[in-house]
Amino acid sequence: MTGVQHRRGRAVRPVAVVLVAILAVFGATGCERPETRERVIIFVHGWSAFGAGSDCNSAFGSLKGGLRRNGFTGNMVTVGYYDSDANCDVNLRSWGNIDNGTSWKTLSKAFSTYVYETYTKKGIVVDVVGHSMGGLIIRGAVYGSSKGEGGFSQPLLIEDAVTLATPHNGAAFYAQACLWGQCSGLKQGSSELNWANANKNPQGKNGTEWTTFGSTQDGVVPAASAQFLDLPAEREVTYSTLGHSDYQSDVTTQNRVAEALAKPGV
Repeated sequence: MTGVQHRRGRAVRPVAVVLVAILAVFGATGCERPETRERVIIFVHGWSAFGAGSDCNSAFGSLKGGLRRNGFTGNMVTVGYYDSDANCDVNLRSWGNIDNGTSWKTLSKAFSTYVYETYTKKGIVVDVVGHSMGGLIIRGAVYGSSKGEGGFSQPLLIEDAVTLATPHNGAAFYAQACLWGQCSGLKQGSSELNWANANKNPQGKNGTEWTTFGSTQDGVVPAASAQFLDLPAEREVTYSTLGHSDYQSDVTTQNRVAEALAKPGV
């Protein structure tokens, strides 16, 4: 009897060792993702009055340079949606039936289709950065696709998402004067924002880590609105000196965006 017990004990030990090894590997890869600076980063600009358009080089050139200095080596893709946008790598007009007055929620549908067909469908994980309304376009794409809502793609492989001065709960008080077009969708209580705010931490396929940036000196988007998502405190970055158009060119912000995109849980 003793001999049998001894043989059973010897047989069990290797199995236990294997299980411990498997759990150790899972803990290193399944619960914590590694730091990376090689993924594709997609940038989306914000609202322009009367659809006047944006220059993507002006909007994101400085930030892209800051990320390169921080060691990012992947492709950096700028996305526009107005007919007068300049120097953008992609225009969402190629991915949906949109015009200069199209709501940001509908732009989110086109953006989700672009990301899914270009990257997710091929198993490519991307990071995204949106300034002002661009952050809402990104957020809406992640949310709508995760719900399987009509017009959106299947869930997206977006691992890190950064929003800069995004009116997650509406732009400044004077936005209430907006009665039509994209501007009306940026005021607090709009149907688009009410839809998005049903989920204040939307997740793409395999999870999405959000970081929000705001400033108490931003006269367009109040800091409280920029930080309206349900995130850990370390993922909500608030400044006291930046105006609405200062985020991308501010070196401190560039370095903090680099951390948010590269390091999990920062």
